Amino acid sequence: MAKIRNLKFQDIPKLKKMISMISDGQNGEITFGFRSFIPFPINFVNNLLPLNLRKLSESYVAIDDKQIKGMISLKAQRGNPHSWNICNLFLGKNSYDAGRQLVGYATAKYGAMGANTFTVRIDEDLDELMELFSKGCGFRMCSSEHLWKMDEVKLVKSNIDKGFFRPFKNSDALEAANLHNDCIFPHFRYSLARKKQEFYDVIFAGLSSASVFKYVFEENGAIKGFFKVQTEDNLNFLLEVDLVQGYDDYYAEIINFAIGQILMRKKEFNFYVLNKKYQISGAKFEEYLSKNGFSGVKNRIVMVKDYYKKIQEEQRSQKPAIVFTDITRNPAF
Repeated sequence: MAKIRNLKFQDIPKLKKMISMISDGQNGEITFGFRSFIPFPINFVNNLLPLNLRKLSESYVAIDDKQIKGMISLKAQRGNPHSWNICNLFLGKNSYDAGRQLVGYATAKYGAMGANTFTVRIDEDLDELMELFSKGCGFRMCSSEHLWKMDEVKLVKSNIDKGFFRPFKNSDALEAANLHNDCIFPHFRYSLARKKQEFYDVIFAGLSSASVFKYVFEENGAIKGFFKVQTEDNLNFLLEVDLVQGYDDYYAEIINFAIGQILMRKKEFNFYVLNKKYQISGAKFEEYLSKNGFSGVKNRIVMVKDYYKKIQEEQRSQKPAIVFTDITRNPAF
């Protein structure tokens, strides 16, 4: 059984070497640097904090026979310390058990501190990874998110007055959260619902690695839609939309408005839209995108583990090397 400890500075070169040796056959875009490392004494102080005050990504490595067998990174959902996202999982060859230990250790540790939901998003072609989380760690396949890219970025004719759209304010957070949750199929709501705190603007947004622009679709004083555009490289822009049922005929107008806002800042860019299949209108939105100049780029499976669920046991098996990283780190995601 591997020993699990916090990631150390001297582990990073070893991890980078391990990943470079095994990632070419799976995903050439995977990289690893210092972002997941929290230096001393910040990591020491962070470990003393209660769950609701932990804001940084936390990473752990599995060591067996003085060799790194894998690493896991996870971070609390901003505004909701009881919901944690697994951002990275790197495993060497024949390290399936180490991966199971890492995931089990992380969910047990933070579950004991009060976390009740863990989420991971995995490219649909990574079968071994999905098997690890489902059969080895008790996660369940919840739904999927599909990334679409606009073939040719251009404005389209709009039939709605731009006055219906306005910038998001923190006072809209409760309505935006309720809207988001109402859009989710009821059987997914417990695991994927969001709190109003998750919609608040970041105080020091200028220090964040991503730029996020949020808007609401308002009619007669009531919010009928919430959408945001975000980018990490000022080249690839991603749109996410939540719309009240009955107003999901306004996708074209929202997309048009979002493109117009980007054009005021940049003339050439790539435009992506994320369709969340766990939303009631997910099938309708996908049909619209497929018929209106968008091409499917990537599909990722959303897997969740509610802490009270029992981890299933599985026989020991030899598995190929697995490398996984949060695909939101890739361009436009």
